[in-house]
Amino acid sequence: MHDHKHAVDWAAIVPHMVGRQALEAPQQRQLIAWLGIKPGMVVADVGCGAGGMTALLAEAVGTTGLVIAVDGEPAMQEATKALAESCGVAEWVKVLGGDLEHEDLRTIVGRTVDLVHASAVVHHLADEVDGLRRLATALRPGGRLVVLEGGLDTRHLPADCGIGRPGLEGRITEAQKHWFWSAVRPPELQARPGAPTGWNDKLLAAGLQDVEVHSLVLEVPPPLPARVRETVRHGFVEWQRRFGHLLDREDNETLAVLIDEHDPRGVLHRSDVFVLGVRTAFVGRRSA
Repeated sequence: MHDHKHAVDWAAIVPHMVGRQALEAPQQRQLIAWLGIKPGMVVADVGCGAGGMTALLAEAVGTTGLVIAVDGEPAMQEATKALAESCGVAEWVKVLGGDLEHEDLRTIVGRTVDLVHASAVVHHLADEVDGLRRLATALRPGGRLVVLEGGLDTRHLPADCGIGRPGLEGRITEAQKHWFWSAVRPPELQARPGAPTGWNDKLLAAGLQDVEVHSLVLEVPPPLPARVRETVRHGFVEWQRRFGHLLDREDNETLAVLIDEHDPRGVLHRSDVFVLGVRTAFVGRRSA
């Protein structure tokens, strides 16, 4: 099996994920409302990251419900526990480790749940359809599996930001795609001819039914609050760290200006920085 999990230093990006999840909270609340998550429900948040969605799910299910957060990275587990404590929901949040590449989710969580939420998780598994099947093992009859994969790339700057060549974010996106298809899903893990390629078809192939698809917009117009600008800046820092070697010198010089905390052309000081992106949720139901 191809081991690509070290393509990302998850512990190093916890601070950025904390800020990013706070920024994405309105989008996540949209999803919770659309899914109709109610008090008393039991939800598994798989690949919980820094715990932002875990905390929001815990608010939705309340003291009569339970959220089981699962992540294979100890740094993410600790971040989730800390956030649950700070939000006052720790009593009905359970944080677990688990190897989603090899274990059924039912074995990891030790019970059935009403809903499994997995955001940007399944594409890390070698066999995505089999991974969906293993996630669905934890669903009660009629329970739902929701995966967030794909959407539209988030943008933060005008196409011509006045520094370097126009189109910087587009080139960063291309670099990220190159990294994804070479490090995360290299050729040996890519879809075979005849295999399902859309996430709706993957859910059906995994035995789920009544598949629904819903896209959620994240929009924060300019001028951004200072804390959001800092989150955007951290994103550019992370992009340069991970993808800078795939960009030319001019683009790296532009990034250096954008992340400079003191340069008036940097994202911390610009009035034209924004956040605009789309995430897509695919939901399948286990047969009753």
